[in-house]
Amino acid sequence: MAWKSFLKGIFLFLAYIGSAKLGMEYFAFQPMNLAVLWIPSGIGLIGCIFFGYRFFPIVWLASFLANKDGLISSQFQLTQFQLYLSICLTATVDAFQSVLAYFFWTKKIRKNLNSTKDNFYFILYVAFLSSLISILLLGLVLNSFGYFHNLNLNEIVRTLVVITFGDTIGIFITVPMFMAWRKLVWKELSLRLVFWTILFIVFQAVIVYQFPYLFFLSFLILIYLGYRFQIKGVTLGVFLLYLSSVLMTRLGVGPFVQPVIFDSYIYLISFLIPYAILAEFITLQYQRLLYNRFELEKKVYDRTKLLRTQIFEKTQAIEALHKSEKLLSESNRTKDIFFSIIAHDLRNPLGSFKQITELMYSDFDTYTDSEKKETIFEIKKSASRVYSLLEQLLDWARTQTGNMPFRPKEINLRTIVSKITEQMTALIQKKGIQFTVEIPEKFSFVYADSEMIQAVLRNLISNSIKFTNDNGKIQISVSQDEDGVRIECKDNGVGMNSSDLEKLFRLDAQLTSIGLEGEKGTGLGLILCHEFVKLHGGEIWATSEKGKGTTVSFRLPDPK
Repeated sequence: MAWKSFLKGIFLFLAYIGSAKLGMEYFAFQPMNLAVLWIPSGIGLIGCIFFGYRFFPIVWLASFLANKDGLISSQFQLTQFQLYLSICLTATVDAFQSVLAYFFWTKKIRKNLNSTKDNFYFILYVAFLSSLISILLLGLVLNSFGYFHNLNLNEIVRTLVVITFGDTIGIFITVPMFMAWRKLVWKELSLRLVFWTILFIVFQAVIVYQFPYLFFLSFLILIYLGYRFQIKGVTLGVFLLYLSSVLMTRLGVGPFVQPVIFDSYIYLISFLIPYAILAEFITLQYQRLLYNRFELEKKVYDRTKLLRTQIFEKTQAIEALHKSEKLLSESNRTKDIFFSIIAHDLRNPLGSFKQITELMYSDFDTYTDSEKKETIFEIKKSASRVYSLLEQLLDWARTQTGNMPFRPKEINLRTIVSKITEQMTALIQKKGIQFTVEIPEKFSFVYADSEMIQAVLRNLISNSIKFTNDNGKIQISVSQDEDGVRIECKDNGVGMNSSDLEKLFRLDAQLTSIGLEGEKGTGLGLILCHEFVKLHGGEIWATSEKGKGTTVSFRLPDPK
């Protein structure tokens, strides 16, 4: 937002002036009051990174205000116009330095100082070359206005070298710290970082005052800051190292103090620059190592995840293939059984039917009326069996292909059972079977397909009649089940053993039995019962004991 940019500009403007005043107060040397550590050079570049070349006027104004007092105090026989002209030209050189550093930044830096190559170009071009060019221009300006009147050529060169490195260091310690900390997450500002930073400052002070020859040991803490807190820790450490070292040298304490002030700063710079660069480069390499390890672990994780997914998919495919093979095998067995039924159970009655009709056709006149009637009765029985079998085959085929119409509605079980028993009254009375129905009023109505339930009950009652002895008992009952109703057909007939019981509802293990009066069956009836009950979402099962009878039960769930 515009107001945020405005606040950033104001903050950088004030920071430029404040750091310049600090530099001229504590980091400057006489006779010209030039700073050996010029932090504003880094702040000017930070402003250009935020605002681009538009920040030029702000740097110029801030430099003018910051340098005015220092240059006025150092002027030598200048008119008021010459004095302010020199201040304006000095501010122009400072602004030019920020623009030049930003130009090198845009041309050479592409990854926000995240690589060794970027840091090398940053030190060489952005920090050093921009400072060298601008300080040479500044030297020409100051010399032309007589600011170096008390210095010989050697002193002028050494002064320019010191302030060149002062500007270089100002960029070097400020901009990397800004890049590392500009997206500050407060949780990253841990108590451990604060502790080690304070320890670093205290250690610096103790070493400088008491054991200056051990100054190099502070390098170990700097390296630890980089190891523990990576680029945030090492840039903060380098910043504090330069501030404390230059300040103490300026105050005349520490291992770099020499009789000549220029020598002090030269020794200080010669030691601290490679010292700080090495610490940052080691940290960058360690950070890159961590990043590469993270990327490698991520790749391994992704590859492992992909491999597991592929294995899972292959396992699923193999399982699906096995399942398909199993279904195909079952389908083939079902097909074989289906054709076996057609070949055996249809062919035999149709063959008998064909022979009888051929005999009647060829020898019709030789038969008596009673023989003709008996033969026609046998033809009728054979035709009924064939028709019933064809109906069952058709129904079974429709359940397998999904073409069986399913029309559930509220039906009356009492009415259905009564209708079926009326159709079978002759058989029941012939065998003297005691047939009872126990359907409580509250269970007489169920939600089901009427035709299918009739077929199920007809098959169960028919089988019970077929395998129940004379004067036996058959009972139809309905009771409450877990989530629906249970319907049972119980008889005290011949029963069956466990091996036959397991085959009742399996087409691949077709069980055909002959009734007590020679009734033949295909076993398809119970298979159809199983399919019809399954379409209702229920289940069917049987219990039996040889010689004691059989109970077939099926459950119809409550409608959802």
